[in-house]
Amino acid sequence: MNASNNNDINILDLPDEILLIILSKLDMVDVFYSLVNLNKRFNQLVLEPLYIDHLDLTVKTSLDHNSPVDNQVFNQIRTQVLPRIHYEVNKITIASPCMEFVFNTVDYPQLHSLPLVYFPQETLLQYLTSIISNDNHFFCVFL
Repeated sequence: MNASNNNDINILDLPDEILLIILSKLDMVDVFYSLVNLNKRFNQLVLEPLYIDHLDLTVKTSLDHNSPVDNQVFNQIRTQVLPRIHYEVNKITIASPCMEFVFNTVDYPQLHSLPLVYFPQETLLQYLTSIISNDNHFFCVFL
């Protein structure tokens, strides 16, 4: 073994516990967009039930400021990730533009909390009125 090989280290050489700590420091949206379907090990880590228990579909733009997710990024998460994890999610933090797509994609049987960000009052009232008129049982629990 030569000296140059000693310096070659790969992120996959790290133990799962360390990788999960790293993932927990990143925006969940970025992790899903970048690592789902990358390889079997990342799929296993990223889709781990303890990691996806609280699904945060916002992106931090500053220390305490969240923003909605880019449409292209969100569409990939909606089609490739949500159908695989929906039964494990207990909490979803979501922004106004994404809400309809998240709940029209799959059901969330374990969901018990729904923090909303960037919801103008008028938009929220219109959306809730529409949902109630469609007899959506999930949202009736929250009202």
